[in-house]
Amino acid sequence: MISEKSEKIERKLEYFANTMMQEVEAKKSLAKLESTTTLTKSTAAAFEAATRHNRVMLQAKQGELQRNANRQIAQAKVQEMTQYVKTRKQQIDRLFIEIAAQLAAFTQKAEYEDYLLERIKEAQSGHDFSIIKLSPHDMRLDTKIKSATGLTPEAGDQDFIGGFILLNELRTIQADYSFKARLSAAKKAFAHDQHHSDGGF
Repeated sequence: MISEKSEKIERKLEYFANTMMQEVEAKKSLAKLESTTTLTKSTAAAFEAATRHNRVMLQAKQGELQRNANRQIAQAKVQEMTQYVKTRKQQIDRLFIEIAAQLAAFTQKAEYEDYLLERIKEAQSGHDFSIIKLSPHDMRLDTKIKSATGLTPEAGDQDFIGGFILLNELRTIQADYSFKARLSAAKKAFAHDQHHSDGGF
């Protein structure tokens, strides 16, 4: 009798224990499922936030890269333009050094004397000049010039190259026909023409 009673109690206890175990396992499973769902949701949210952040960062980086590229292109253009202007100036300088050398060589030739007298007479007409400045080298012609034009020759600067400067008696009016002055004016005009033909470079 006791053993039967005992068995019943034991079965009840075993059933109760099993039921409790099943409940505990069900609660554990539910908690695990909830935890997994929460983790999945927070992972998805974190992933979405990271994706958004990366997209913003990427756009900012692309903008920065574009700005850097534009800056480098602008700098390259400026350097290219500077080099172009420098090269062109060197070429113009060389050209006019060659022309100056040719003019200096012309002043050593026999026909220079006739050229000089003719130009002085042209420059005199209609003006009241009384003094003519010549390069020291051209002072060898002072007597011929004085008798042909009536002007008083004076030695001017060494770097005239050739040509002359006319002055009135009070030295208040001057007309510069020296090769140096004419060459300088031609060089400025040439550089200006080149500047406009190059599109304003």
